Amino acid sequence: MKYYCLASGSGGNSTALVNDDDEILLIDCGLSIKELKCRLQKVNLSFDNVKKILITHTHTDHIKAIRAFNNEDVYINLSTHMNEYNQFDYYQTLNILGFNIYVIPSSHDSSGSSNFIITYGQEKMAYITDTGYVHENIQRLINNCDIYCIESNHDPRLLMLTKRPIELKNRILSVNGHLSNKDCAYILGNVLGPKTKEIVFLHRSLEANSECMICETFCEMMKQMHVDISNIKINIARQNEPISFGEENELFAARKIKIV
Repeated sequence: MKYYCLASGSGGNSTALVNDDDEILLIDCGLSIKELKCRLQKVNLSFDNVKKILITHTHTDHIKAIRAFNNEDVYINLSTHMNEYNQFDYYQTLNILGFNIYVIPSSHDSSGSSNFIITYGQEKMAYITDTGYVHENIQRLINNCDIYCIESNHDPRLLMLTKRPIELKNRILSVNGHLSNKDCAYILGNVLGPKTKEIVFLHRSLEANSECMICETFCEMMKQMHVDISNIKINIARQNEPISFGEENELFAARKIKIV
């Protein structure tokens, strides 16, 4: 499955899925049109090939450019009450540009927040972002996917040391907030399987996290849970530059070991 994380973080989010006809399905459009075009160009994709947009939720960093697209090309949860767009519900299956998309709920403080299990050909991706909690029933649904794009937002200690208002800190730490590095790693330890070949960590906080912290937390947790990650390519999506499928972060390339 060809995918490109164009941007990920509180400054804007968008991921491009590309089918065999080079048609693009965007998951979220939280950048300006100008910036979207720039990010697509950096990975040798054309904005003209963007055909459909799939929205996780309605926070600005995920829908900034939504008004620039035709209403009939946008898909959004019916609980948002944005009736001008195509609407879907939880546990519904969509077929968009050949991608088979199963809608699952996320635990976030935005009405209709959704995550997705996406199948294309023989490959399955779990796309999990902006959620403070992943129920065990959802974990069963995303077991043994080929690809995981999953939020690893913050380190709780570092978050509490920031100058953010306590209300915001509590929101992020709540079950309706964002996944911490440790929570993300624990979920992955439960669901990774023999088919899994790629992991991309999403929505890293620039203020309350670091790539090194994500790497250390995940690798240590996998050791504790006796999960072999030696054959999995692992990357971290970034706010200011796109990453492509199949790439690997140098921290993980150097750190991960085979669990026997």
